[in-house]
Amino acid sequence: MMFKGKFVFPVFVSFLILTAFASVSAAKTIYVPDDYEKIQWAVDNASDGDTIIVRDEIYVENIDINKPHLTIKSENGSANCIVRAANPYDHVFYVTADNVTIKGFTVTGATGSWKAGIYLYNNPNNCRIENVNASDNWCGIYLWESGNNIISGNNISNNWGGIYLVYSNNNSISGNNISSNNIHGIYLGSSSNDIITGNTMTNNGIIIDGDKLQHWNTHIIENNTVNGKPIYYFKNKIGGKVPEDAGQVILANCTGIIIENLTVTNAGGIELGFSSQNTIKNNNVSSNNYDGIYLYSSSNNSISGNNILNNGVGGIYLSHSSNNSIHSNSFINNGNAIPPSPGYAGIGVKSSNKNLIKDNIFEDNNVGIFLPSSTNNLILNNIFNNNSFGIYLAYSLNNYISNNTFTNNHRCIRLEHSSSNFIYLNNFINNTDQVNSYSSTNIWNSTEPITYTYNGSQYTNYLGNYWSDYTGKDNNSDGIGDTPYSIDSDKDNYPLIERFENYFLPTPAKIFDTGRPENPYPSISGKFVGTIKTNTTIIATKLYTYACEGTGGHTEYAIIWNETWCAYAKWKGYKGDWMNISFNRTVVLMPHETYNITIVTGSYPQIHHTSSLKTENGWINCTEFIDANGKKYDDWIPAIMLWS
Repeated sequence: MMFKGKFVFPVFVSFLILTAFASVSAAKTIYVPDDYEKIQWAVDNASDGDTIIVRDEIYVENIDINKPHLTIKSENGSANCIVRAANPYDHVFYVTADNVTIKGFTVTGATGSWKAGIYLYNNPNNCRIENVNASDNWCGIYLWESGNNIISGNNISNNWGGIYLVYSNNNSISGNNISSNNIHGIYLGSSSNDIITGNTMTNNGIIIDGDKLQHWNTHIIENNTVNGKPIYYFKNKIGGKVPEDAGQVILANCTGIIIENLTVTNAGGIELGFSSQNTIKNNNVSSNNYDGIYLYSSSNNSISGNNILNNGVGGIYLSHSSNNSIHSNSFINNGNAIPPSPGYAGIGVKSSNKNLIKDNIFEDNNVGIFLPSSTNNLILNNIFNNNSFGIYLAYSLNNYISNNTFTNNHRCIRLEHSSSNFIYLNNFINNTDQVNSYSSTNIWNSTEPITYTYNGSQYTNYLGNYWSDYTGKDNNSDGIGDTPYSIDSDKDNYPLIERFENYFLPTPAKIFDTGRPENPYPSISGKFVGTIKTNTTIIATKLYTYACEGTGGHTEYAIIWNETWCAYAKWKGYKGDWMNISFNRTVVLMPHETYNITIVTGSYPQIHHTSSLKTENGWINCTEFIDANGKKYDDWIPAIMLWS
């Protein structure tokens, strides 16, 4: 068909073409300061999809970006284009929109608390932060509730914290140089599925903090280094030893890992999340900006023989962690690198129960041991010297503090809203403030009379603590003051005249002993299943089996557990002290609690033929005994002793 005259497009076709041209023209390039003097003015006048190129200069402003699909980049890189916060109590770049790219700037000067060089807030997604130098801010780069973002190729240095991710998931942090930030290099708080790869860290580390396993277990953390040494991140690993070249160690849901003979310094320390029955021993853990050793929701771990010093926040921190054994460590000058606060300690124990803290040395720390909201912990045989606080309890109940020596501390024990703790047989010597007790009522003497020898004579009485500034008399020479020692609204009714070491006491009840039965026969090897309930605290590391005369009666395998922890011991054959088997951790049985016990015996152990046996320190009950021939009994109890 031929058309004569002028061709006319249909109206709707014209509209589409015009719309297309309008869309193309909408994406424009804006130059600062050519088109707009300030970066913020350029953002205010930009449209979705625009690119803002910033020429070389120092810009002093705080920039809010609430428009999506913007690219803001320097013309010639971060060394030549500096953006300094006009208001140090605000972020340099504050991003609340999706698909924003910030590239090639130096961002600095946001020094107010929680203020960042670049801050992504309230669910911005698919943003990119590249080739940025973020320095001298409270935080370099901070993501809050932000996902699927890329942080790559940046230099993050000399901030309070380097990169923070809080409630932020599925982000990629790669190829960054992160150095000399005050507390964290990379901090993951309640964040999941983040990919952290190929970062080079100096005098910093990676910190994971969160209240669910997924916050620990879903990240990909690979090929990162700290101070030239690899960062090891293990998930769901059972057994094995961490290589001794580790610069930092993170365990997520791991069991039976040995962390030994490492030097972890100026990094993120050693972190365990949801991990049990691991061993941390004989390491040098020093000068880490955060905690030296951090346990979250982790139980039945053994931490011993470590040198823990000069860590900025704390030496060891336990959060929601129970039944751990912390013994024979040295804590020096921890928690002093930042403004003083009771939370910064040699050992911090928050919302954690039934931990054993024993035979440690605490010297020159901000706080030796800090216990907020924690119960039933044992603090025994430790030395506290020249700390700002020796022990600080807040809202904590039923902890046992005994056989410790406190010398030359500024404040020795501080109690806030903490009652029903047992504090006795300790030495308080030349401390500036021996005890501070606020809204607290505690027991400052033994719970029952103790028979002891003092100056060659034997006495039976309650025993309190030794106070170097006690001025009372001892008219009957029994070693106990005749008047109480005042502790604010509380008091020690039985103060000791001399150090507790001068009161020769019988061996403390640390064993659970069934003794030998009058008639151990019949006897045969088998599997015993039962329960133990003690009337005093039992601390044991070994199980001894009473053998029938002339036999090799022994225990092949034993396990003791409750709903929160487990300890096991295994026979190693007829060699050495073969009648004793050693547990993988210190067993602490608290009074009046029920524990399950299983014993698999070999040869002919002595047997108590009863379903329930009362001992000096509690009861052991038989649920079932299955002998080697498969016959079942409910009244066979192997003769054993739990002891140290």
